[in-house]
Amino acid sequence: MFFTDSFTAGGSTRHKIHEFYRIDETVAVDYILPLAEINVSTRSRAWERARRMVLKIREEQSDNGIDALLKEYNLSCEEGVVLMCLAEALLRVPDKHTQDVLIRDKIAKGQWSSHLGNSDSLFINASSWGLLMTGSMVGYAGTCPHDNFNLLKRTLTRLGEPIIRKSMKFAIKTMGMQFVMGETIYEATQRALIKEQQGYSYSYDMLGEGARSMPDADRYFQSYQEAIKSIGQVANKLNKNDPCAVPGISVKLSAIHPRYEFTHKSRVMREVVPKLKALCLQAKHYNIGLTVDAEESERLDISLDVIETVFTDDELGDWQGFGIAVQAYQKRAIFVVEWLRELTLRANRRMMVRLVKGAYWDTEIKSAQKSGLKSFPVFTRKSSTDVSYQACANKLLAYRDSLYAQFATHNAYTAATIIELAGEDKQGFEFQCLHGMGDSLYDQIVIGYGFQCRIYAPVGHHKDLLAYLVRRLLENGANSSFVNAVSDESRSVEYLLEDPVEKSQHLIFKENPKILNPIDLYRDENKQVGFDGLTSRDNAKGIDLTDINDLKPLNSALEKWSLDNLRNKNEVPEKAYTVINPANRNEIIGFHYHHSEDDMQVITEKAELAFSSWSKTPVSKRAALLRRIGDLFESHMNELIVLSIKEAGKTAQDGIDEVREAIDFCRYYAARAIELSEDDRIEALGVVLCISPWNFPLAIFLGQVSAALVTGNTVIAKPAIQTGLMALRAIELMHLAGLPKNIVQAVIAKGSVVGEALLPDKRIAAVMFTGSIETGTHISQVLAQRGGDQIPLIAETGGQNCMIVDSTALAEQVVDDVISSGFQSAGQRCSALRVLFLQEEIATKVTTMLKGALAELYIGDPAELSTDIGPVIDQKALDVLNEHHEYMQINGKLLFQCRLFNSGNNKDRERENGVESSGYFFAPSLYEIDDIATLKKEVFGPCVHIVRFKEGEIEQVIDKINSTGFGLTLGIHTRIERRAIELAKRSRAGNVYINRNMIGAVVGVQPFGGRGLSGTGPKAGGPMYLSRLVKERSTSKKNKFNFLSTKEITLTGDISTDKEANYLMEQAEKSENSWRWCELNTRISCVRQLLAKIAHVEIVDNLNETLASAREQLILIEQYLRKAKKLPAPTGESNTLHMEGRGVIICFADEKVSIHFWVMSLVTALATGNSVVTVVTDLFYEEALAFRKKFISTGVDKGVFQVAKLCHLETMLGHPVLAGVVVESGCERKHYLCKKLAQRHGAILPVITTKSSDRLIHRLLTEKTISIDTTASGGNMALMTLVEED
Repeated sequence: MFFTDSFTAGGSTRHKIHEFYRIDETVAVDYILPLAEINVSTRSRAWERARRMVLKIREEQSDNGIDALLKEYNLSCEEGVVLMCLAEALLRVPDKHTQDVLIRDKIAKGQWSSHLGNSDSLFINASSWGLLMTGSMVGYAGTCPHDNFNLLKRTLTRLGEPIIRKSMKFAIKTMGMQFVMGETIYEATQRALIKEQQGYSYSYDMLGEGARSMPDADRYFQSYQEAIKSIGQVANKLNKNDPCAVPGISVKLSAIHPRYEFTHKSRVMREVVPKLKALCLQAKHYNIGLTVDAEESERLDISLDVIETVFTDDELGDWQGFGIAVQAYQKRAIFVVEWLRELTLRANRRMMVRLVKGAYWDTEIKSAQKSGLKSFPVFTRKSSTDVSYQACANKLLAYRDSLYAQFATHNAYTAATIIELAGEDKQGFEFQCLHGMGDSLYDQIVIGYGFQCRIYAPVGHHKDLLAYLVRRLLENGANSSFVNAVSDESRSVEYLLEDPVEKSQHLIFKENPKILNPIDLYRDENKQVGFDGLTSRDNAKGIDLTDINDLKPLNSALEKWSLDNLRNKNEVPEKAYTVINPANRNEIIGFHYHHSEDDMQVITEKAELAFSSWSKTPVSKRAALLRRIGDLFESHMNELIVLSIKEAGKTAQDGIDEVREAIDFCRYYAARAIELSEDDRIEALGVVLCISPWNFPLAIFLGQVSAALVTGNTVIAKPAIQTGLMALRAIELMHLAGLPKNIVQAVIAKGSVVGEALLPDKRIAAVMFTGSIETGTHISQVLAQRGGDQIPLIAETGGQNCMIVDSTALAEQVVDDVISSGFQSAGQRCSALRVLFLQEEIATKVTTMLKGALAELYIGDPAELSTDIGPVIDQKALDVLNEHHEYMQINGKLLFQCRLFNSGNNKDRERENGVESSGYFFAPSLYEIDDIATLKKEVFGPCVHIVRFKEGEIEQVIDKINSTGFGLTLGIHTRIERRAIELAKRSRAGNVYINRNMIGAVVGVQPFGGRGLSGTGPKAGGPMYLSRLVKERSTSKKNKFNFLSTKEITLTGDISTDKEANYLMEQAEKSENSWRWCELNTRISCVRQLLAKIAHVEIVDNLNETLASAREQLILIEQYLRKAKKLPAPTGESNTLHMEGRGVIICFADEKVSIHFWVMSLVTALATGNSVVTVVTDLFYEEALAFRKKFISTGVDKGVFQVAKLCHLETMLGHPVLAGVVVESGCERKHYLCKKLAQRHGAILPVITTKSSDRLIHRLLTEKTISIDTTASGGNMALMTLVEED
């Protein structure tokens, strides 16, 4: 059973809570609008009261201290954002040098001088001066309106980085004191005495991130116990004996348990309930209040279960101090209030309810968009949240007999409305505010109007306040924030006091049009005129595993599939291949038959015959069919997820992600095919052999197949035999969608058998392959043996993927990203993290946290929702991992290894018939090694290897990573933006992920693929992919060339020429990095100068036409490379596609190559950032040297462009730094080049023979995707500063 808990909603109100979880926003707003309405006279009185409050706030607002600083540096200016980023990171950085680098990185960006003199506050001007001096180290040249400036200038010019570092840290700690009550509970309660004497009370919150490990949870639990004791002692001295009248505490359930998640419900109920109950009993002992804080929306359902269990426990007796926070921005908030009402009546006990707007709005938006969910759990407009708040407030005021309302707001209009609704009755509710915010407003409410107000007061050390501080800075700076708006006197009072109900009633669209719905995320990804929307696409729908409405059909699909497909041994035909569940080798999930070589010949013949009609089918029809296929797969999502669980051993979430990726491939390639069809120079290749792996049995399979068929090719699809059932079912669905027979045919057989039968077959026009570098090289060699032109081979061949973490990174985020990147999918992803580089200053801390987080993972049957990590695919994979484990006993150090089956304190979990022991399970392992060179090959499984590095060695780290030859994925965790960009620039990886995990590349968003030993390119799910599945139309006859031995002899040399060849290649490698990294304008300028120089020198006759073409080519290159291509992204994420040179390129020219092609190849290769060695016949040798001399005279490094003779060629073709060869299509020796490149060890390299200038540019470039989590500094500024439109 996938989900063992009951699907019963738990009453009609609980059912409504589930129904409204992600309901359409218009429906939700229309439902609550009547509930939020108040009569006209009450509204008028509330408006007038709020007006007076606002005027008073503006009258009293300070121009000094932190308030003034926040006002001057708000989020609407870049400098405000810079300060927020510093606040998020500086205090946790342990080493001084990195602190200085971080400060320089952030402060250098701001225009600090523009803030000088804007305020009369010496504090503000001192801050601005300090920031200016740190960033640019230049004096203030303007006229100083205040005498204080001259003093500041003289002082600050003498400050070195150590003083500035201390000053910045002090400033951030001072900012923290604005929002944090104290470092200890004792300090906080002492500081609270002043406000308490004015009539305020407090609720204390112990700061800290959610627990990642059980030691974390135990530490937080202990801190709560100590806090309750201290608060209780203070409360007892007040002699009020009422939780509503004394200070209390707020607790986060995620802090007292590391797996406080819906998917681990059984464990949560077993372990969290006793902990919360213990805290409640302790709070009862002192008769103080304890409120369960609100968290992310996916935790609400499990929170209600925990709260119901604890709240109804008889041991709580007559204690009236239990509380819960309700978030008004959730669409289901109104029903949560109703459910709490019912709960209190049933338990006959009062509950405190803190009504808040909600603090995770930006995170909720991003999460829903990424996951493709049907709608957001929260409102997208602030006005709708305000309506929800008002509706909930109406309910709470009506239920004061059992619910003690606590209205947490800093909005004067909201507060005034509640005051008017309450009338003369000031009992049964209170207001709440955050420490450091809204002082003027609540002084009026408490002192002026006599209402009770409780201050939410965080307590914790400076290093723990960072995340909380950033949230407060964001909320203060958000455009929608009343706190931000009220201090801006350019905004009228009327603007601030707009009635949310009235505003919502007049909205044309209830949803915010500036926030893309999840399904619309890619609608505008590549708008082109004249295509009528054919190039746009829907985001594949996701499934929310925290939503019972989604879980129920998935659970039913699992039960039905098992009933229909599980087999006994005697049900498998004698000659059939048995398919077993890798999580349970005793479970037979199906069978299939292997094809013979004769079968394959018949299949190939059918594919060839079908090609003639399919290739002539209009692209629009092929694309429309592909979209239908995607839609059909979406409707069969649950079935396909179940099949991935049973056949591939994937967890449910991995299954969801894979099916969504497959659907995205269909829709993305359909759109790109429409665009590609505008090029009438191209045509389909023919029969394409697609060889897909077992680790993504649907996504990669369908990605290859859909790309090949939409470009007019027919397909022979060879899936991995471990996951053949998925491939066969996929083809069935494709036929059901209308795909004609024989366009896509499956071949089920061992790879070696398929290779022997099909690779030499000249009817196979191209091969697409994902697998090992060894197999990819073998395929390349067999194809080369056929002779003729190089057969297109798109190969993705894995990687030694690394993550670099410096001391500015947020440790908790690093741990989360390492766990997902290295261990999700049992580490069986091409992109999975293998080597983790940790800066020495934080290595021990992060390692300890990782070990704790690993201990909480559950390894087991992926058919159970609570399973985190499933099996590896088969016995061979398990044996390889066990061998590696033995290797690490000698060559590394085992830091931690998970327990199988009973991880995460699940000792009492039932295991039937030894299911897990019969699966292919490998315990996730964390090792430490001295150097990446310790790893001789990729380890394909749940293993991560830590390498420590010293501060200042980070550039050597990236060089070591590049030296492995792999170039697939790289993760970077740093808050130093310049460092992140520089590392990304230096990296040879095809996909770079900054401050986020490094798996889960999304089609069209993070096109996926590597370079070097990691693949040939182009990137799957990228704009260049389909171009490799078509060819240029040719009118010339295909000629066979029979080489004489004398011709081949001229391409080899002796020992001395070998030495010369190696020297040339080494010089090219040394120069390549600097040439690739230099500015595009510089490269283009140098090549333009070359063209100008040779135009006025008689090097070669009749060059005018060639030079004109070369200049046009430079213009094309400049246009193409001027800017990185911006890719779609959910809010809070940046994705860009960068093009850069392949590396060291040979431009070949013998006596048959035209001077025109030779010049064009040189110009294109150099301008695109490659270093070039041109191998030329004696006929061109002097001219080539003259070209080089003119180019070097422009000031470039001598190694960027070099000249070699034919006798150097063979040695150069085998050199490890070579990245490709350019040769004219009519050159006889191109076949020799193909053969030699295939024989070499290392990366699979291209022989580039294109005729068109634009395709030549594309072939000489590689793609690099850079994905950045722009919310890594604590929040999504793009959303928080969004200006709403009606």
